[in-house]
Amino acid sequence: MVRHEKMVAAPYETVKELHAGLVNAGVQGLSMPSEARISELIRASTPKEPTYLPSESRLVEQSGAGRVSQALLADAPFKAPAQPHWRVCKRKSAEAFATLLTTANRDYLRGAIVLGSSIRSFDATRDLVALVTEAVPREWHSALEVAGWTVKPVEEVEEFWWGKSAECSNFDADQNERWGHMATKLRLWQMTQYERVLYLDADTILTADASETFASVRGFAAEAPRYHKFFNAGVMLLTPSQATFDELASMGKGEHKRIFGNSVDCTEQGLLNSYFDGSAGREVTKLAVGRADIKAEWAGAKAPFVVHWITHVCPKPWVVSDLDEPPPSHCDPMVYAYWNRVWTRLTASATSDESSSATFGSREAARRMLRRLSGVSAGPSLVGSSRAEWGAVRDAIGRQLRQIVGGNRRQLRRRWSRRDEYDAPWSEGTWAWIAIVCTLILGLGAGALLHKFFIKAPTRVTKGMTVVQAKRMGFQALGEGKGPVGVVSAVDDEDDEEDEEAPPVRK
Repeated sequence: MVRHEKMVAAPYETVKELHAGLVNAGVQGLSMPSEARISELIRASTPKEPTYLPSESRLVEQSGAGRVSQALLADAPFKAPAQPHWRVCKRKSAEAFATLLTTANRDYLRGAIVLGSSIRSFDATRDLVALVTEAVPREWHSALEVAGWTVKPVEEVEEFWWGKSAECSNFDADQNERWGHMATKLRLWQMTQYERVLYLDADTILTADASETFASVRGFAAEAPRYHKFFNAGVMLLTPSQATFDELASMGKGEHKRIFGNSVDCTEQGLLNSYFDGSAGREVTKLAVGRADIKAEWAGAKAPFVVHWITHVCPKPWVVSDLDEPPPSHCDPMVYAYWNRVWTRLTASATSDESSSATFGSREAARRMLRRLSGVSAGPSLVGSSRAEWGAVRDAIGRQLRQIVGGNRRQLRRRWSRRDEYDAPWSEGTWAWIAIVCTLILGLGAGALLHKFFIKAPTRVTKGMTVVQAKRMGFQALGEGKGPVGVVSAVDDEDDEEDEEAPPVRK
């Protein structure tokens, strides 16, 4: 107790005494930290209060949840108002949000889950439709539904130009995964059950109500560019039309135009910019979409209603969330914190809260499912699991082993090069098989050692041992004149069988 009080009152002097004592005791290699460093470590850090988007705060205030929360924290009675705070909103069945998944990339599954939850925070009147191809694992469908999406399987549209020529094959490996399956985006124009569809890539997040955009924009609209005049196809507001789909598919059968001057010309974005070129009937409205590499004025009237992680200048939000570190200084910290809040709200475990752990079983199960499918945790036991579940668990184990073997390799990813973002020398599955094989080898080796050290071969014929068994052990039958010392007897196998089969003698 005296030492503890002294540590609190004079931490630097206490550490000096400890350092001197250890040096006198012969401990080598110790260095005395500075007084400022000791003070920094001793003082308890104050948790930083989260900074909410103004749109989030307005949403909470309109619902009246803030007043209820304050009353509960103050342990004060709360009197419900005469007029309820909730609003009855008319369903807008002719309008919908949509996103697209075409590969088994877990990061974009997480992005779609967060995107769906962010939309539902601001809008409960429009449908959410997730178009998925056969490459997307079937067990992901239920995870998307938890976030509010209605999953619609669609047939993948074969790429028109991507990888079909030398000019369209000059791309990085990660670009092939992200861009080499996006012609399926044209399926949006086949959603003719809706009059208007707002499409959002899985690496976007809704930051405000999009009703004004639905109401004010007519015709085709897409994300405004920053460095050139052509739109980005990551955010689009469109009118579904089978005729437009057919015209786009017909244009894809011809040669691609040279608009961007790089591999983007070979993608669906190049095709859409070629079609919606501003001519009569093909006009484009440029949407003001936020970007992670531009710090928005969130308190102003021009705050964006959606943010897109469009480039590798700033890391994808799930990378920052996994490392649990602030984003680079040139990136907008508000949108990263917001994305992480939505993800945490969906997946944080409730087991630490004893008051809720027993009540929200289904919610906790959904959280565990989202964490498992997105590779955040290893998942449940393999007993009774499907092949897809085994694949998820295998990859999670492999990822953890790769991180352990690689040491601080993951920290190097903060350079945010495109190749580092996705590629690795070995996949998670490879690392998992290495772990399994090594475990089997270690198990067999341990078994052999245990057998050698603890299981001794007999040095004499024991009671009940047959002649055949004795010979197999290296002994000779009694009377043959040879064999190890100590042989006394062995039961003859045939005699033993006859004794077992002989009927009892009647007296």
